[in-house]
Amino acid sequence: MAENIILGSRTYSVNLRRSGSNFSLQIDDKEYEGTFSRTRNRGLEITMEDRRSVCYAEKKSDETYVFAGGVNYVLRRQSLRAGSTVPEEQGEDLVLSPITGKMLERKFENGSKIKEGDVVIVLEAMKMEHRLKSPRDGTISRITSVDVGSPVKEGEIMFELGEE
Repeated sequence: MAENIILGSRTYSVNLRRSGSNFSLQIDDKEYEGTFSRTRNRGLEITMEDRRSVCYAEKKSDETYVFAGGVNYVLRRQSLRAGSTVPEEQGEDLVLSPITGKMLERKFENGSKIKEGDVVIVLEAMKMEHRLKSPRDGTISRITSVDVGSPVKEGEIMFELGEE
């Protein structure tokens, strides 16, 4: 879904699509492709156009604070539909795998209505279970097609919520 990102006094139209550790990013009329991975100290290593960068981000309310290339940035998200700032709760509709592991259980299917805190996916890594829970009430608009027992990569899309 395309969003407006406000950086300082400028607004950019941004569309980010992720698949596993790959991404494509469209900013206004320019398109970029690259890869990403998490670092041990909670950073994000990004490789794009043969350049590698490490950045850090922290979300607070409707703002995201990003430190990249020695510069601090403050980003605000806006929905293109509503034209208003997206609250934190609505910005967290996409749930990614936090680990590389194995799919143990998929408790819901596309179209299922779920409540905040419902366990949707159970993963296993290093003999420990990781329960991926719904961040809010809603309906599952997309869920992973990974089969039970199959491998899952860190950063892979597990499920996405639509409207309630």
